[in-house]
Amino acid sequence: MIKLAALLVAFSNWPGANSVRPAEKSYQFERPVYVAEALRLTSQWTQDFNATEVATPVLDEAQTRLYIALHDGRVRCRMNGKFVWTWQAGSAVLAAPLIDGETLYVAAGDGVLTALNRITGVVRWQLDVKEELLTTPVLTDGRLFLMSSEESVTAVDAATGKSLWRYHRDRPASFTLRGETRPAISHGLLFAGFADGTVAALRPEDGVARWTRNISGVGDYLDVDGIVAPADDSRIYAASAKAGVLALDALTGATVWEHEFHGANHLVVDGPRLYATGSGAVIGLSRARGSELWRTKLGKDAFADQPVAIDGLLLFAEDHGALVALDVATGRARTAFNTGDGFSQAPFAITGAAFVISNDGTLFSLGLLP
Repeated sequence: MIKLAALLVAFSNWPGANSVRPAEKSYQFERPVYVAEALRLTSQWTQDFNATEVATPVLDEAQTRLYIALHDGRVRCRMNGKFVWTWQAGSAVLAAPLIDGETLYVAAGDGVLTALNRITGVVRWQLDVKEELLTTPVLTDGRLFLMSSEESVTAVDAATGKSLWRYHRDRPASFTLRGETRPAISHGLLFAGFADGTVAALRPEDGVARWTRNISGVGDYLDVDGIVAPADDSRIYAASAKAGVLALDALTGATVWEHEFHGANHLVVDGPRLYATGSGAVIGLSRARGSELWRTKLGKDAFADQPVAIDGLLLFAEDHGALVALDVATGRARTAFNTGDGFSQAPFAITGAAFVISNDGTLFSLGLLP
């Protein structure tokens, strides 16, 4: 507990509990989440109107350095209560950085992927893929994989920044949703979802498709915006805005089960359960059968951002709204709070603590109670 308290204090410098307003939505407060500290990262006089902070902060394995990426393009390293370096990207950073060893990979909205020395902030290499980057890179076997807003997956040599291959699908002529799914790796394959409703299993070494499957049918809003591929499972799970949540055989793409859920967009696997967000609700499903275990309603036409399961809680932000904690077993809301400007990102969570940045540019260090 002492170590946890020190960790929370290390990344902020003024208490923010009094600045937090209750969520507008009515919840039964049990306070399993408390605000330990808060730190304003941006000036209210220079912040863009209606700016949203969507890049989740990340903590290194030693829990000594916290990396923060902001809408204004700044990437900062915080250690022992101080910022030890700041690096400026050429545009907004719209996804969490990726840590690997002593390198920090930053994908920016202008299409530039940058590898930084995460100790000093010095640039190691940069690659311009010339397509907007909205998701955190995926790394395996010395290769990085990027998903762009132009429906392209690009493989990059992690050591040199050299582009290795590119897999592309045309965006459909029908209406689509803004946002991309981060690719997932398991079973020696790279799984990616696309706006035309396709899930593709690609060979990481060359980008050749092992199989492709349209899971959304035809019409508008076919987007596949969520994929999880657990290493200990023979199935992958995909979220289609039109079809709902599907379990697919990882090696063939065959449907194992399907659960109808309008607007499905984010997924989290947690032991025997699978959690999904969609239009106006968050649901808990049986991972084995796809049957619905619980459903928690949000506001009309409201969507949740990417949830995180930790310490028996499901943490998520109602987009531009409150940060909410649900009981993972029952879906019952346990607490929620809002800063006024709300949240638009997933929190970074470890046992006992979480970090999240509000849309007004305030970093909150949270304590998580059992």
